[in-house]
Amino acid sequence: MKLLNKYKIEHKILTLAHCAVMEKKGKPGSFDIDEVELSHWDFNYSDGWIKDAWIATATIEAENYQNSFSKFLKKLSRSIPRISLISQSYIEYLSEPFLINKIGSDIAFFRYTKDVNAVGLMFRENEKKALNKLLSNTDIPEAFYYYWNDAVNATGYSAKLLLMFSAIEALVKKNGKKDWNLINEILGEDLVKELFGTKKQSNAGLRHRLVHGEYFGNQDQGKNYLELVHNKVIGYFNTKIFPESLIHENITRPQRHFFGNKEECNIFIKIKDRSKSFELKDLLKDFTDNGFRTPEKYEYVPDDELNSTY
Repeated sequence: MKLLNKYKIEHKILTLAHCAVMEKKGKPGSFDIDEVELSHWDFNYSDGWIKDAWIATATIEAENYQNSFSKFLKKLSRSIPRISLISQSYIEYLSEPFLINKIGSDIAFFRYTKDVNAVGLMFRENEKKALNKLLSNTDIPEAFYYYWNDAVNATGYSAKLLLMFSAIEALVKKNGKKDWNLINEILGEDLVKELFGTKKQSNAGLRHRLVHGEYFGNQDQGKNYLELVHNKVIGYFNTKIFPESLIHENITRPQRHFFGNKEECNIFIKIKDRSKSFELKDLLKDFTDNGFRTPEKYEYVPDDELNSTY
């Protein structure tokens, strides 16, 4: 039997829901669910709900910090979507910072994220030329452009993919039916099979499963379908519609967006004053006040061995 360690995990949750559950004495604005404490990021009766965020806290027994976090995420992945339905508010945690501390250790694993401004892309003479060509092209349905614009403006992986799938279906529809030769030409047979199935069995594809209530499964892991589809479509326009390379291909992070832009790092840190305990809010404040590279109360620890032993 393998020895289990105890890990305290804290995770920030970004949300417009204000936690107003007052059932815990001495800690208003918090409640326990599935062995996880969910609290408003900062609440007091004088100032009310400070910041649009919650913090999730739990103590997890596991063999190592990776397993402890996996168990923790399974709990959040059940609660957060349900809270989204009930609160009728934006709520997201996967891109937010978290802290994992083995209880009794002066070292912790810290995932730091910071909101940054979006980086724009240039619209030059080639892009203007592409626009002129598309405005004069009568073969591409207007619905394609509407769906594609919605996909670019959307946030969320599944939402973007579903809109991109609809855009492609609008693009390849001939006389009300999907032109399988054209969709194979755009995406390639292998990607079409993964996303749209086959002409005889379309229900095997990811598009069908997502539309009909089957969320992502193990078979969908390991690939960024958003970027794969995006690059295939841009390549098709450059080679078949124009046909010359007018739109930049292989852009880093295509479909640039105003929202959800983050800087991120994953590090082990050591607390300088061992009489103090690790607190996610204190850690984030230290990094904000003193800079990412020069925190006052913490120091970096090489992770060569810790990744396998912590």
